[in-house]
Amino acid sequence: MTLEPQNDRIVNGLLKADVGLLTPEQVQARLSQNVLIRVDPSRSGREDLWPCVWFLASILKREFFGTIFINAGLTSPLPCPADLGPRCVFVDAGFVHDGLVVGIGTAVEGDNPIWGDAKGPNIAYQCFVHGPEYASSVSCCSLAGYLGFAALAHAAGIPSFHGAWAQKLLALPMVKLSALIPRDIGILGVGQIGQAFLSLAFFLAAQQPMQVHLVDDDIFDVTNYRAQLLLGENSELWVGKAKVEFLAEVCKRWGWDVTKERTRITWGWRNPLGAHSVAFLGFDNMEARRIGVEAGFAWIVECGVGTDFSKPRVSWHSLPPDRRVARELFVESVPTLPIRSLDSDFLRRLDDTPGGCGRVTFENTQAAAPCLGTLAAAFAWVEMLNYSAGELQIVSGGAYAWSPLQPIQRDIILSIEERITTATAQEAGNAPLEFGVT
Repeated sequence: MTLEPQNDRIVNGLLKADVGLLTPEQVQARLSQNVLIRVDPSRSGREDLWPCVWFLASILKREFFGTIFINAGLTSPLPCPADLGPRCVFVDAGFVHDGLVVGIGTAVEGDNPIWGDAKGPNIAYQCFVHGPEYASSVSCCSLAGYLGFAALAHAAGIPSFHGAWAQKLLALPMVKLSALIPRDIGILGVGQIGQAFLSLAFFLAAQQPMQVHLVDDDIFDVTNYRAQLLLGENSELWVGKAKVEFLAEVCKRWGWDVTKERTRITWGWRNPLGAHSVAFLGFDNMEARRIGVEAGFAWIVECGVGTDFSKPRVSWHSLPPDRRVARELFVESVPTLPIRSLDSDFLRRLDDTPGGCGRVTFENTQAAAPCLGTLAAAFAWVEMLNYSAGELQIVSGGAYAWSPLQPIQRDIILSIEERITTATAQEAGNAPLEFGVT
């Protein structure tokens, strides 16, 4: 299967981002460099920063076409969700690299260096997090997402988005860092964010038993590799295969109890794990999300990613199985015209393809970057852990990946009953006029 370079999801996104890269060849030239991940060797163990190393290496080998060197005091990978593959090479402290460097838990020199740190629920960009704690797997995953986009932005020249809002330290909104994770989870939608969610679950479960039910109707195509973390570089192993079939075998190798359904869920579909189980929704359409809410789970968490690399946003929700809440949160968006990219010789050549199909395919290809799916999955797991710690509030959240780090937008939404009570009190003049979020 041949993939035109402009339809590669990362190349496509950078061409549409209006950063001065006008042809696929220009984008590929920017991304055809080697990258070094430098890690504090005293903190590269599996109980500390190793999850961040794995996530970041998995992201960078998809964003860049060169070799990803890892200087972490390791000679080979520690236990991880999927093999890093031949383009990720472990090197020793004497390795010399004069290209792009990304630091984890160690400072990197330069005018605008790309490095960060994580401890407990806290992450930092271009400074350290102080304290005796180890990094949590969730903070590792989120830091990898932020650093992964920073590396892409640096290489491609993506200008800062709301740079005035940037801050050095960020605390993930976790109620209780030590909350036990749910052991019975339905994963509805196993694409980009579904696989990132599963990958973080691998580290959070710490080789303990898990029961998961995978649901998806799609098969893998060659474009999926560039955004989906559990796929290897040998596409012959997964192209044309049902997503749930392939990923069920991956999760079984982790020691999990896995069931699967290759189906497009419709109204009336029921969760086979029982009323005690929870669900992660990774669907990209609103009706499927509403269906998932009514499928018999105890709690639901979902997230999504934007496709505009110049405004890289992730969003998420945490909610009970209430159809009224789902109806409010998951509203169908008004269809919009495809993005009309700036005119160029390259785009005019696409117009000259038979029927203009080259331009149509380019503009209807959905841009995707694995760093955004990883970041979204981290915030989804924050809410899942909050639920396990006893927080039963309805949450709507959002965050921007660039410029790191920007304040997290996290609203606690009043329940339907609370809204009715508040509205009644307002009518009686006994409450302030503002309600809806707190």
